Amino acid sequence: MAKEEKPPGATVLIVEDHAPTREMVRLLLSRAFPACHVVGAESAEQALEQCASLNPRVVVMDISLPGMDGIEATRRLKALLPDTRVVMHSSHDEPIYRDAGTLAGASAFVAKSRTYSDLVPAIAGLLPPAMLRT
Repeated sequence: MAKEEKPPGATVLIVEDHAPTREMVRLLLSRAFPACHVVGAESAEQALEQCASLNPRVVVMDISLPGMDGIEATRRLKALLPDTRVVMHSSHDEPIYRDAGTLAGASAFVAKSRTYSDLVPAIAGLLPPAMLRT
């Protein structure tokens, strides 16, 4: 059996417990960044397990997750992989959540209400130019 090879581009991991939202974001990012490998996790715990093998360049992290929340997951992720960039992606668009995400180590915050206008540019600013669509 042949070993499954990882695509050559950077990995983007989406951490979102709501399956339709996770799939919508995956499709959006796969189209915007065709050189990237875009995958999903439905919980913070699952994401942290996947990070060891995936070594994602960018993680799109929901705040409200079952079990561990996205703020704590971001703290742990940054301790594990300090070079990974985290974009908080949440319906909680209040300053307290934005500040908590920043303190946990997030590089950006995108409200879910602004997914289509703001998520791709936020991630594009965190990826090397070679990973961007020309």
